Amino acid sequence: MANKNYELMHNHIMETTAALFVTVPFSKLTVKQICEAANINRNTFYRHFDDKFALLEFMLTEAITRLFDQVDLADFRKHPFQIIAAMEFSAPMSALDFQLDDSLFQDIFDSLIFKVLRQLTDDQDFLWSLGNMYIIRLWNHNLEKPYTLHEGYPIFDQMFNEGKFPDDESK
Repeated sequence: MANKNYELMHNHIMETTAALFVTVPFSKLTVKQICEAANINRNTFYRHFDDKFALLEFMLTEAITRLFDQVDLADFRKHPFQIIAAMEFSAPMSALDFQLDDSLFQDIFDSLIFKVLRQLTDDQDFLWSLGNMYIIRLWNHNLEKPYTLHEGYPIFDQMFNEGKFPDDESK
């Protein structure tokens, strides 16, 4: 029964953290806030995760792996941003958009998505496409008013397929 309780608590910590991701940027989130929201003590948290970075890595790795198990790679190669925008995450897409405004979260997310996907495939063309997606995300991040994934995916997919940035960068 201890394993079931451990698993339940592990999931409780992740669900609580996912709920906090809607309003608290990862760079500002503390283990204390997670523990208070989950109504647990710090020792309980540390039995499950080394720190908030290990928790985030675990959550993102699981989510990315689950999501890409459901993706048709041929469709992904044609419209990667549309596929990502249509995916069902355990947390609302608004939470991901919110967190991607946090540079610490964005750095961790970007490195993890490449790490996890590299473990899932050795298709060099697919991996090259991921690099192009990263460049498009950097371009968007540097706009005065960046697009959210949901509003920007048609533009992102167009850039991805044409291999160039739009002529007019203003929104």
